[in-house]
Amino acid sequence: MSKHFLSAAIIILSLSIIYCGMQIGISNSNQKNKKEVSNLDKGLLTIEETAKYLSMSVDQLEEIIFHQDIERADLTSFDIYEFIPYIKVNDEKYFNKVQVNEWIKYNATEWAEINY
Repeated sequence: MSKHFLSAAIIILSLSIIYCGMQIGISNSNQKNKKEVSNLDKGLLTIEETAKYLSMSVDQLEEIIFHQDIERADLTSFDIYEFIPYIKVNDEKYFNKVQVNEWIKYNATEWAEINY
């Protein structure tokens, strides 16, 4: 009987070591994936990240913002996504990726042409 008990204990111990090894491997891969999250997946994008996301230069994006800000200042009301939405913190502009996507959709469906 002690031979069977020893064999069962060895099998259980082996299975538990294999299981723990698998859990550690899964945990490590999840941590690597979290570290590799792209900057474009974060909540707010800088003007450089937004320009890259829109496949344009920072100068082009700043020019669009400049002209849209002038247009927006003259209006009392406008559709929310008519102009690219951003927030300004300490003179730095930040963009919400979801709202940038909505701005793209709005301007694509309104057949807006942006030439500045």
